[in-house]
Parts: sequence; structure tokens; C-alpha cells
Amino acid sequence: MAAGDVQVQSAVHSLDQGRFAFFIRAGMFTVLILGLSLLYLFVQFKGLGTPTAMDQAQIARNLAEGKGFTTRYIRPLALHMIQKQQGENTQVDLKAFPDFYQSPLHPWISSFVVAFVKGQTKLSATDFVFVGDRLIAALGILFFILSVAVWFLVLSRLFDTRLALFSCAAVLLTDLLWEFSLSGLPQMLALLLFSLSMLTTLLAMEAHQKEQLGMMIAWLIASGIGMGLMTLAHGLCVWIFLGWLIFAGIYFRPRGLAAVAALAAFLLVIAPWMVRNYQVCGNPFGLAIYDAFFAGTPEDTYARNAQVNIGGSGTSLQGKVRHGVILQAERIAAFLGLNIVAGAFFVALFHPFRSRKALMFKWCILLMWVCAVLGMSLYQPEASLSANQLHVLFIPLFVGFGMAFLFVLWNRLELGSPLFRIIFISALLFVCAIPMILRLSSGRPNPSVQWPPYVAPFINILGDWFTEEEVICSDMPWAVAWYAQRYSLLMPDTLRAFNNLHDYGVTKQPIRGLYLTPVSANGKFMADIVKGKYRDWSALYLAWAGMFRGQKPQLGGFPLQAVTPLPIEGECIIFADRDRWNQPRSTSRE
Repeated sequence: MAAGDVQVQSAVHSLDQGRFAFFIRAGMFTVLILGLSLLYLFVQFKGLGTPTAMDQAQIARNLAEGKGFTTRYIRPLALHMIQKQQGENTQVDLKAFPDFYQSPLHPWISSFVVAFVKGQTKLSATDFVFVGDRLIAALGILFFILSVAVWFLVLSRLFDTRLALFSCAAVLLTDLLWEFSLSGLPQMLALLLFSLSMLTTLLAMEAHQKEQLGMMIAWLIASGIGMGLMTLAHGLCVWIFLGWLIFAGIYFRPRGLAAVAALAAFLLVIAPWMVRNYQVCGNPFGLAIYDAFFAGTPEDTYARNAQVNIGGSGTSLQGKVRHGVILQAERIAAFLGLNIVAGAFFVALFHPFRSRKALMFKWCILLMWVCAVLGMSLYQPEASLSANQLHVLFIPLFVGFGMAFLFVLWNRLELGSPLFRIIFISALLFVCAIPMILRLSSGRPNPSVQWPPYVAPFINILGDWFTEEEVICSDMPWAVAWYAQRYSLLMPDTLRAFNNLHDYGVTKQPIRGLYLTPVSANGKFMADIVKGKYRDWSALYLAWAGMFRGQKPQLGGFPLQAVTPLPIEGECIIFADRDRWNQPRSTSRE
């Protein structure tokens, strides 16, 4: 063989397996991650689009401003609970109104990036995507990328580095994970903490195999701390911890000591927040615990009421669990981001992996997932991208085991050609990437804002018409609190309840406006407005509809008599105590 041929083969070997292989793979992943991050953040991103994301964002801004865990989003039930704590006849000062619905960790971490825009109160008419939204989305992308790096370490310990590499590539090509990264929801922070908890769990399993009791307990305590932080990021993750604890109690020996140590670490992390909630509202679980007893979102059910009537909710826990499990089974493909490799996990459960660690760990994953399904049946996710969707946290683990199982099947075909193997792997990655390809190939989304119902500058203008000492009632108070930076009361269930709050001055800051949007107006007219959840407000909606026909609104004894339709195309409307739009209070925010 000629010397030149030997040198060429040596160079190819070094590129494929030798000293340059790591740099080539790292470079490819860096380019992939950077390219996808820029495409999603600056082309696909339309702004925050969920109540939970905006609610946590405005809490984060309060934290950045040194106001602690306070909120501008005022729920009637929360207001009643605080008034009960302070005294029935006490006027509640909203400037120190505590939040006891959202989990605290994500708003706290977000406050460090929101601090860059805490002084920005005015948006121009062209600021359709608020810079604060983009900063929060960038933070979500960072959490996602860091979690992928940790998942690589997890899957490398379970299988090998090459399979871990391909699995992480499949994860990076899953469109749903990027959607969650941009959403402002806490799932990506939870994903990072979940990956760290799984890494420490594997280390504990390795110490257990080597009979290193001290190291095993130390790693289990670290796992308990990680799970506790994950629960502080998203309260529903307590169900994942429950599944993990069952596995830890069965697998690790001595069983009692291992489980108790992890449980103690978990409780040590979450206990301070539970104590704080109890001191604030009299319930260590805050408001979120009531979600389990009602069908529908809190904004549609109990949060609008001054009292919680669990017995009158018309929802049985047994029926809700049954319905929730069936619903998740029907939508499992969408909840896993249409990732076919992740779906292969369920078939991989029947495969006896040679590695005892992988063989046992798959049952840990199954227990955690089953418990998460039970939790989500009580706190039902509305769609594949929603605040209570936890299936997304399992995608990396599902992909790893699914990829390992598919590789086993491929090896049994005994097609030894490297070309066929490359084609097989490329086909798997391509199928995982189909939703992403379809999204990115369509270019910039149309519309490029979250309409309906959110357009940031049109909500922000309310801050010019109302002061910090006034309250705006609304069907989207989370958006008013975030974009207009004003205290906003969720529409009470009845007009009478609104009048009582308005007339009797329950809050030190008086109610001076009512802002209605497609959040309520886009519902079915008869089902939602005439006979449904907004029936007591139907006179206002009928007056609003009459304005489209040129009729003067007849508001009867409603205290806010000044009214004007707002963009886009009159699909929003503001009721106020006086004409504030033609005679704004000032040209700058107070």
C-alpha cells in the first residue's frame, strides 16, 4: 500500500474515531444548537402566550424591584383569603399583596433577567414582542440546552456515549421542547433539575452496587434535594417524586434508611415555602391545591369566587382521574412531541437489557411517569403546550431507551454495512424532526403576535390611562399585570360581587376600569355568555355587541359608564369611571 494511502486512511480514522472526533462532534452540536436557538428566538417567537407564563413573569418583576413574592394579579378568592387573615373589615393594600398560587423557584430565577427591563414601562406601537418576553424565552432556551448536556451524561452512564449522542440529537430536534423553551413556563427549569436528579440517582445506584453505603445515602440525599427544587419549580412535580420514592424504597438497601434520607432532604427543601404559604393564607399548599377539585381552569371556576365550594363543584375525584387518564392516553403522541423514538420506550419496557442498571432504571422511569399521569389527571393539561403538561419532562429518557431498543432491533437484522447504519440513524432523526421541519419551513408565523388575545403595546397603553393607585378588572388580569404593570382583578363570578368590591372599597386601591378581551368574548355566545360562566355579565357583552351596529351602549346602573372599543378592530373594550383615552393623565408613567 502506498504511503499516501496510509496517511489518508490515518487521517480519516482520526476524524471518525481519533483525536479530532470529539471536536468535530462538539462543533456540529454547537452549530445545531446555536442555529436552532436563533431561529426559534428571533423568527418563531411571538411573545408569551399563557396565563401562567405572564403571571410568573410579573411576579419575577416584583422580585427584581425588591417587592418580594407579591403579585399584581388579584384573584377574588385570594383577596377574600387575605382579607380573612387581616380582618373582615380591613382594607387590603395591594402594594404588598402576596402570591400563593405559583411555585416560587422559576419566578425567582427569572427575576435576574427581568431586572434588565424592570424600569421599562412604555412600549411603542411597534413593540409587538416585549423585550421582557424575549429575555424570559432566552432563559428557557438556556435551561433546555443545559439539561441536554446533563441528559448526555445520564444516557452515557446508562448505555454508551454514541447512543447518548444520537439520543440528545433526537431531543434537540423535538419541536415541542423548543416550544416549551419559548413559552415562559417552568417546564424547562424542571427539566434541568430532573436531569440532575436522575444523574445523582444513577450515581446512587452505582454506589449501591459497589456496597458503598455512605456514598449511596449522599447521592440519594442529593436526589431528594433535586426533586425538592423541581417541586418548587413546578408543584405538580411532587407526583414524579412520589414515583421515584417508591422505586428508591424498593431498590436501595437498607430500604427504610434510603427512603427516609431522600424524603427528609425533599421535605427540608419544600417546607419553608409551605410554612410561608400557611402564614400568608392559612393553607400550606396555597391556592393551587383547589385545581384538583374543579374541572376547567381556575380562571373559569373557583378563582373568580369569594368562597370555595368543593362539594358544589360537580366534579368527583374518581371521575376526574378516569377522564384524565383516558384523555392523556388519547393524546400521548402529541404530549411527547410526536417523537417516534420516545414512543418506542413503551415497547422497550419488554426488552431485557443486558445492563442491570438500565434494566432496573427503566422501572424507575415507569413508576415516575405513572405517578405523573395520575397527578396530571387531577391537574389536567389543556393541550400539548400547557402549564400542567409533564410528559415533556420524560422525553429525553424515553428517547434514550427507545433509541437503545431500536438499535438492538437493527443489530439483529445483521446489516453490517456502515452505510446502512448511517441511513437508519438519519431516518430516525429525520422522523423526530418532522414537526420542527414543518414549523421552520413555514418561515415567520402569521400573525407574528399572540393574537388573539394578546398584543403587548395595546395592553401596555392601559398604564397611561390608569395609575399605580388604581385597579383594572379584567378577563386577562395576568396580561394587564405584566404588560401594563397595573393591579388587575380577575372578573368575579357575578356583577354583584364586582359591585361589592367596587362600592365598599375592599382594597385601598379603588377599581376604576373593566377591560374585556377575546379571552371571554371569543366564547360561544349562548353557552358562555347568556347561560354560562359570564351570564351575570351578559348585559355588558350585549352593549358591546350593539356598539358594532352603531348603538349607544346602555349600561344601566353599572358604575363604570365611560366606554370605548380598543384594537384590534374593536375586539377589546374598556369601561372606566371617566373618559381616560381622550384625556390621558400624562405623557409619562408615574
